[in-house]
Amino acid sequence: MNMHNLYAGLVGSKVVVVTITREDIEAGNTGPALRSLNRLINSREALEASDGTVSLLVSGYDDDPRELHLIEEVRTYFRLLDENFPFWFHVCTRIEHTLRLLFTLLVDFTPAAHSKDASMVSYHFANDDLHQFISQRMDAMDTLHAKYGFSEEKSQQIGEFVLNYFESLISA
Repeated sequence: MNMHNLYAGLVGSKVVVVTITREDIEAGNTGPALRSLNRLINSREALEASDGTVSLLVSGYDDDPRELHLIEEVRTYFRLLDENFPFWFHVCTRIEHTLRLLFTLLVDFTPAAHSKDASMVSYHFANDDLHQFISQRMDAMDTLHAKYGFSEEKSQQIGEFVLNYFESLISA
Protein backbone atom coordinates (compact mmCIF):
# COMPACT_ATOMS: atom_id res chain seq x y z
CA MET A 1 0.00 0.00 0.00
CA ASN A 2 1.39 3.42 -0.96
CA MET A 3 0.41 6.05 1.58
CA HIS A 4 0.85 9.74 0.91
CA ASN A 5 2.96 11.57 3.50
CA LEU A 6 0.80 14.41 4.79
CA TYR A 7 3.88 16.19 6.13
CA ALA A 8 6.06 15.93 3.01
CA GLY A 9 8.20 19.05 2.77
CA LEU A 10 7.17 20.24 6.22
CA VAL A 11 9.33 17.86 8.20
CA GLY A 12 12.12 15.56 7.05
CA SER A 13 12.18 11.78 7.28
CA LYS A 14 13.79 12.16 10.70
CA VAL A 15 13.98 14.94 13.26
CA VAL A 16 17.29 16.14 14.64
CA VAL A 17 16.94 17.90 17.99
CA VAL A 18 19.67 20.47 18.55
CA THR A 19 19.75 21.31 22.25
CA ILE A 20 21.18 24.63 23.30
CA THR A 21 21.97 24.86 26.98
CA ARG A 22 21.69 27.80 29.31
CA GLU A 23 25.39 27.37 30.13
CA ASP A 24 26.34 27.82 26.45
CA ILE A 25 23.97 30.77 26.11
CA GLU A 26 25.36 32.57 29.17
CA ALA A 27 28.94 31.88 28.02
CA GLY A 28 28.16 32.99 24.46
CA ASN A 29 29.49 29.60 23.32
CA THR A 30 27.93 28.89 19.93
CA GLY A 31 30.53 26.22 19.12
CA PRO A 32 28.52 23.11 20.07
CA ALA A 33 25.41 24.26 18.22
CA LEU A 34 27.39 25.36 15.17
CA ARG A 35 29.23 22.02 15.00
CA SER A 36 25.89 20.18 15.03
CA LEU A 37 24.28 22.49 12.49
CA ASN A 38 27.24 22.69 10.12
CA ARG A 39 27.38 18.88 9.87
CA LEU A 40 23.91 19.10 8.30
CA ILE A 41 25.11 21.29 5.43
CA ASN A 42 28.72 20.21 4.82
CA SER A 43 27.97 18.23 1.64
CA ARG A 44 25.23 17.82 -0.91
CA GLU A 45 24.26 14.48 0.64
CA ALA A 46 24.07 16.01 4.12
CA LEU A 47 22.06 18.93 2.77
CA GLU A 48 19.58 16.62 1.03
CA ALA A 49 19.18 14.56 4.21
CA SER A 50 18.76 17.63 6.47
CA ASP A 51 15.83 19.23 4.61
CA GLY A 52 13.24 20.06 7.29
CA THR A 53 14.83 17.97 10.03
CA VAL A 54 15.97 20.36 12.79
CA SER A 55 14.02 21.16 15.91
CA LEU A 56 15.71 23.52 18.36
CA LEU A 57 15.43 22.99 22.10
CA VAL A 58 16.61 25.61 24.58
CA SER A 59 17.23 24.04 27.97
CA GLY A 60 17.83 25.50 31.42
CA TYR A 61 15.14 28.19 31.48
CA ASP A 62 12.21 26.13 32.77
CA ASP A 63 12.20 27.99 36.10
CA ASP A 64 12.50 31.42 34.49
CA PRO A 65 9.04 32.99 34.20
CA ARG A 66 10.05 35.13 31.20
CA GLU A 67 9.43 34.16 27.61
CA LEU A 68 12.70 33.32 25.85
CA HIS A 69 12.40 36.35 23.57
CA LEU A 70 12.45 38.59 26.66
CA ILE A 71 15.76 37.20 27.96
CA GLU A 72 18.51 39.38 26.52
CA GLU A 73 21.31 36.81 26.78
CA VAL A 74 19.18 34.32 24.80
CA ARG A 75 18.53 36.95 22.12
CA THR A 76 22.22 37.86 21.98
CA TYR A 77 23.25 34.20 21.67
CA PHE A 78 20.81 33.53 18.83
CA ARG A 79 21.86 36.67 16.97
CA LEU A 80 25.46 35.43 17.11
CA LEU A 81 24.38 31.93 16.07
CA ASP A 82 22.34 33.37 13.18
CA GLU A 83 25.30 35.45 11.99
CA ASN A 84 27.25 32.20 11.59
CA PHE A 85 24.40 29.97 10.46
CA PRO A 86 21.60 31.73 8.53
CA PHE A 87 20.44 28.52 6.78
CA TRP A 88 17.45 27.89 9.06
CA PHE A 89 14.86 27.74 6.32
CA HIS A 90 16.49 24.70 4.78
CA VAL A 91 17.20 22.69 7.93
CA CYS A 92 14.34 23.55 10.32
CA THR A 93 11.09 21.67 10.42
CA ARG A 94 8.23 23.71 9.00
CA ILE A 95 5.55 22.28 11.23
CA GLU A 96 6.45 23.07 14.85
CA HIS A 97 7.93 25.84 17.00
CA THR A 98 11.50 26.23 15.73
CA LEU A 99 11.00 28.84 13.00
CA ARG A 100 8.66 30.83 15.23
CA LEU A 101 11.22 30.67 18.05
CA LEU A 102 13.96 31.95 15.76
CA PHE A 103 11.75 34.77 14.53
CA THR A 104 10.86 35.89 18.06
CA LEU A 105 14.51 35.81 19.11
CA LEU A 106 15.91 37.63 16.09
CA VAL A 107 13.31 40.36 15.49
CA ASP A 108 12.60 43.27 17.82
CA PHE A 109 9.21 43.20 19.48
CA THR A 110 7.58 46.06 21.30
CA PRO A 111 5.01 45.72 24.08
CA ALA A 112 1.66 46.81 22.69
CA ALA A 113 -1.21 46.19 25.04
CA HIS A 114 -1.74 45.17 28.59
CA SER A 115 -4.70 43.26 29.87
CA LYS A 116 -6.87 44.98 32.47
CA ASP A 117 -5.11 43.16 35.28
CA ALA A 118 -1.64 43.76 33.74
CA SER A 119 -0.90 40.04 33.81
CA MET A 120 -0.71 39.76 30.04
CA VAL A 121 1.21 41.80 27.53
CA SER A 122 0.99 41.45 23.77
CA TYR A 123 3.93 42.19 21.50
CA HIS A 124 4.02 43.62 18.01
CA PHE A 125 6.66 43.71 15.31
CA ALA A 126 6.98 45.77 12.16
CA ASN A 127 5.96 44.11 8.88
CA ASP A 128 9.27 45.30 7.45
CA ASP A 129 11.04 43.25 10.15
CA LEU A 130 9.19 40.09 9.08
CA HIS A 131 9.98 40.80 5.43
CA GLN A 132 13.65 41.39 6.21
CA PHE A 133 13.85 38.28 8.43
CA ILE A 134 12.41 36.10 5.67
CA SER A 135 14.32 37.76 2.84
CA GLN A 136 17.74 37.44 4.51
CA ARG A 137 17.31 33.78 5.33
CA MET A 138 15.82 32.96 1.92
CA ASP A 139 18.89 34.53 0.32
CA ALA A 140 21.16 32.46 2.57
CA MET A 141 19.25 29.29 1.72
CA ASP A 142 19.38 30.06 -2.00
CA THR A 143 23.15 30.63 -1.78
CA LEU A 144 23.58 27.31 0.01
CA HIS A 145 21.42 25.52 -2.56
CA ALA A 146 23.40 27.06 -5.43
CA LYS A 147 26.67 25.94 -3.82
CA TYR A 148 25.52 22.32 -3.91
CA GLY A 149 23.63 22.45 -7.19
CA PHE A 150 20.10 22.16 -5.86
CA SER A 151 17.49 22.87 -8.49
CA GLU A 152 15.74 26.21 -8.49
CA GLU A 153 12.47 24.27 -8.32
CA LYS A 154 13.53 22.57 -5.06
CA SER A 155 14.61 25.91 -3.57
CA GLN A 156 11.28 27.48 -4.54
CA GLN A 157 9.37 24.54 -3.07
CA ILE A 158 11.13 24.90 0.30
CA GLY A 159 10.62 28.67 0.12
CA GLU A 160 6.88 28.15 -0.39
CA PHE A 161 6.70 25.85 2.63
CA VAL A 162 8.45 28.50 4.74
CA LEU A 163 6.22 31.31 3.49
CA ASN A 164 3.12 29.20 4.15
CA TYR A 165 4.41 28.53 7.66
CA PHE A 166 4.74 32.24 8.44
CA GLU A 167 1.41 33.07 6.79
CA SER A 168 -0.27 30.50 9.03
CA LEU A 169 1.31 32.11 12.11
CA ILE A 170 0.16 35.57 11.14
CA SER A 171 -3.38 34.51 10.31
CA ALA A 172 -3.75 32.47 13.51
